[in-house]
Amino acid sequence: MNAYTELDDACAVLDHNVVKVVVGAEGNALMFSRQPIPYPRGDRPRYLRQLGLYGFTRTALSLFRQLPQGPLERAESVEMLRLVEHGHGVRMLAVTDDGLAVDTPEDLSTAHALLRSRTQGRRQ
Repeated sequence: MNAYTELDDACAVLDHNVVKVVVGAEGNALMFSRQPIPYPRGDRPRYLRQLGLYGFTRTALSLFRQLPQGPLERAESVEMLRLVEHGHGVRMLAVTDDGLAVDTPEDLSTAHALLRSRTQGRRQ
């Protein structure tokens, strides 16, 4: 299982550090990518951000460890593609999230500033 949330920020949609996911009608991931997916050819699509909050059973974790990386996982550097490439479902769970992903040194600086501002607000 993997969590996702809606992605409304256009900059984040284009950011290669933000992993996007397409979820099918059955609730499983169809594709993960660092690129904007689905491609906005007609109407503006609904973009979803994978949160990377995984839940594995012991059996599923053992399976994941045994599967070799495929070409998509190697190209995108998104580990959940390993399961998708080998035909295994990845159940997606919609969550509400206004958190901050920390994937780059700039993100870390932003997180520090946010924590400082929240800590100072509590002291007053």
